Amino acid sequence: MRTSIRSAILAAALVPICGILLAPSAQAEDVPTPRELLEECDNGSDYCVFHPDGPPKEVKGESHQVGTSVFNCTDAPQTMNVGWSDTDTETNTIGVSMSIEGGFADVFKTSLQVSYSHSWATAHTESQTTAINVAAGRVGWITRQPTLLEVSGRYELHFGKRYYDHYYWYLPFTATSPKGDAGSVTQRTRPMTVDEAKAHCGDALPTTPPLIPPSPPPTRPAGCSAAAWDRADTYTADNQVSHNGHTWKAKWWTQGEKPGTTGEWGVWQDLGAC
Repeated sequence: MRTSIRSAILAAALVPICGILLAPSAQAEDVPTPRELLEECDNGSDYCVFHPDGPPKEVKGESHQVGTSVFNCTDAPQTMNVGWSDTDTETNTIGVSMSIEGGFADVFKTSLQVSYSHSWATAHTESQTTAINVAAGRVGWITRQPTLLEVSGRYELHFGKRYYDHYYWYLPFTATSPKGDAGSVTQRTRPMTVDEAKAHCGDALPTTPPLIPPSPPPTRPAGCSAAAWDRADTYTADNQVSHNGHTWKAKWWTQGEKPGTTGEWGVWQDLGAC
């Protein structure tokens, strides 16, 4: 009871600075980095424990293309197979590896195992062959959105001697790990461009439906620094383009999808007017 009361008083008196909780009297330059603090867990501190806020909860990862695109160069619908492999890895707010670190990583994993009988996974690879129904003259591809497990909580450390002028330290910590399943796998198709048809179909150019005609060279909107969006270009996650006076950022691989037409949950994120 005495220890619990003391911990409650300390927690009530603490304020957040740089993501670390410490007494208000400490100055910013007296705060260890999160990495320095974690390195003291069971390796300098006389007490280190991770307190999870609750059991792991499911969250969605970034949607992205897996495997290669397939092109239907015929004038009839085709079922085309795409083989792909995709690896999910654990991440956390501190940017440290839970797979190779000792000390704090062992404390974290042990806490979850004891509290919720949950074993922490550092990586999971999913491999499949997915069939896509691709209409004539279209290109098809597969996107995958992994399911992850997120745990939030805080590390509590106690030192026998003052560490950066304090006996107790508290570090907020959030980590995600692979759930270990396929996640959400989606088939996607769109019309081929003329350039794509020439590159992938050779002389056997499909005639129905009409291919996307070549676009005139794009021009950068006035006042925009990012290059103009080009229907024929391929964009990957975080690529930025200019279109209709706005700057747009790609969330995953895309080609031929015009910014402003994919909706809130589509591939293009509107960064505002430029």
